[in-house]
Amino acid sequence: MAIAILAGSVAIPKLYWIAFEKAPKAPNVMYSCINNDFMILKPGDDPIRTDTKGTIYSREEYEQLLPMTYFRQLMSNGTMHDTINGVEMDPHSLFQSSFFYRYQPKSRYYPEPKLYPMFESESGRVNLEMPQDFFRIGKRVEFIDARSNKLNNEKSELFTEALAEEDFVFPGNLIAGLPTTRKARDDGYFITDSNNGLFHIKMVKGEPFVVRVETPENFRISFIECTEVRNREFYCFVYSAANQVYILTQEAYDLVELPIEGFDPKKDELRIQGDIFNRTVAVTSDNRVEVFVMDDMYEPVDKYSEEWPSLFERTEGKIFSWLFPAEFIAKDKNTGYIRFALRVSPGFIWVFLNMIWVGFAIFLIKRRKQNVKNQIPDLAIIAVTGIFGFLATLIFPNKFIS
Repeated sequence: MAIAILAGSVAIPKLYWIAFEKAPKAPNVMYSCINNDFMILKPGDDPIRTDTKGTIYSREEYEQLLPMTYFRQLMSNGTMHDTINGVEMDPHSLFQSSFFYRYQPKSRYYPEPKLYPMFESESGRVNLEMPQDFFRIGKRVEFIDARSNKLNNEKSELFTEALAEEDFVFPGNLIAGLPTTRKARDDGYFITDSNNGLFHIKMVKGEPFVVRVETPENFRISFIECTEVRNREFYCFVYSAANQVYILTQEAYDLVELPIEGFDPKKDELRIQGDIFNRTVAVTSDNRVEVFVMDDMYEPVDKYSEEWPSLFERTEGKIFSWLFPAEFIAKDKNTGYIRFALRVSPGFIWVFLNMIWVGFAIFLIKRRKQNVKNQIPDLAIIAVTGIFGFLATLIFPNKFIS
């Protein structure tokens, strides 16, 4: 019976949400360097393009106000601005300075590889080539030949000593990089040691290159995600245990904190768009979007926020909370993995419906000419679990009580 209740509490609510949920779509908010205002695209069959003052724009007018985003279209139309804010609009410069990055909670929840390829950063070749050995960092650095599965002791000792000279405390913890040949260059890996120190390691002409990155006192890193930007402005994004987000600049190895608020990496999405003038950071959750604009030195410029009703504040959510006391969620949308979680409905209106199910069960018991007192355990289950318990006891009645 317990399995039937569990199955019902997973399947029935899921069918309900499939049939009735109307999840609102978050608006796409960008910052215009022309009128220095936020441009808002509200999705739908007939998208609405507006600004914070409520002015409605046509598609062409909207794109004209966002030349950094739609510069290719404007170039094609012949309507691209010659200069903006005194800066000449050179297509090559615009392309080099633009970048886009997206973080999703499930980005950090994936099986970690046990071995990583260490590319040659200065091979002199146009394309990167996959190495013949792979490394891991435990109590020391170990390079293992892919064909023979044998340990390369000489290379392992070389890289272990290079890390030790920079006060790396083994064993290693996080390892982040871009382990693919589908990139313009190799920047190696960013790793943390057992003391949460941050290090940059790569191979240059067969020799280890190691830099210890200075971090604030008591700074703890929870996640690192590397990305490739064309202008080589930074190496990666560093997420702290305090939910702060940093970029790690190239050359100087400075950790620059993004001036954003209210970001929860366990459930919020983060989108960062950069151009020649500004950096726009959008934090999106189930019922809100907050957009932070900063200049090219990451100093705050402007902020926009918008909220909409959360799941249980909308009509379908309210009805759900009346019908079902709770639901078991089998799949965590923030991880992509099967992970059972109990979500209790807000309020207690469902108690009244549960009593109706209890009354209906008593009616069926009397109709079968059974003793109601003997069915009290089943009735108690229905009182707590509602329709899930009612269906379970209907299919699997208590046979141990006569």
